Amino acid sequence: MFMGLYCTILSLLPMLRDIIILILGWLLGLLAPVIVEYIREKREIKVIKPALLEELREFRFRLLLLIYRVESKYGKLDKEFFKWAQSILIEYDGINSSDSLLKAIGTILKLTPEEISECSQFSKQIEKQCTGLSLKKIYLPLLESNVSFLSKFDSILRNQLLEIRTRVEFMNEIVEDSRYYFRLSFQDGISKENYDIANTNMISSYNVYASQARDIIEIIGKILSTKGDPS
Repeated sequence: MFMGLYCTILSLLPMLRDIIILILGWLLGLLAPVIVEYIREKREIKVIKPALLEELREFRFRLLLLIYRVESKYGKLDKEFFKWAQSILIEYDGINSSDSLLKAIGTILKLTPEEISECSQFSKQIEKQCTGLSLKKIYLPLLESNVSFLSKFDSILRNQLLEIRTRVEFMNEIVEDSRYYFRLSFQDGISKENYDIANTNMISSYNVYASQARDIIEIIGKILSTKGDPS
């Protein structure tokens, strides 16, 4: 009896082996696209993420210069501002040279708060307060072209990048507002009262623009401090 069962099992082994191979081949066929997609995504992340970080690094540098333009004409340039700017420039290692800026800021920081205030006031007196700033819209082309890819990043980095994108859109809307108020202030026959309102709104839009830029710089700083890898 046992010999018969043993012989039966032996005779079935080739068939069982073929079935197992068939099942394994079927599973591999199902899993292969998933595995290939996983490998492809990993490769893309290794390429796209460093490129995005570099774009953000350059963008932060540009935003700092824009903030300085606004603050130097309509805001407040004090010791705290220059310390803050210095901390950003020290970390910057992009394509633009910041050596001369760091040297200038280093010189300014040696002055007393009163001397810095006097220099700031003198700079404002030289410029015409009614000329406006002619702000330009800003863009992050690499981020925009890879929005659909952000779902592949961890939730923290993804939310940070989306927050930056939203704030950039808002800043560009502010640019449109500032241009409107600037044109309004030069309309023929505008009354003194309406001119003052238009000028006040224009300056307010510049200050909001600078405030949004500061917020973006803060977010970028958090991303760069972790190299965008809080996974």
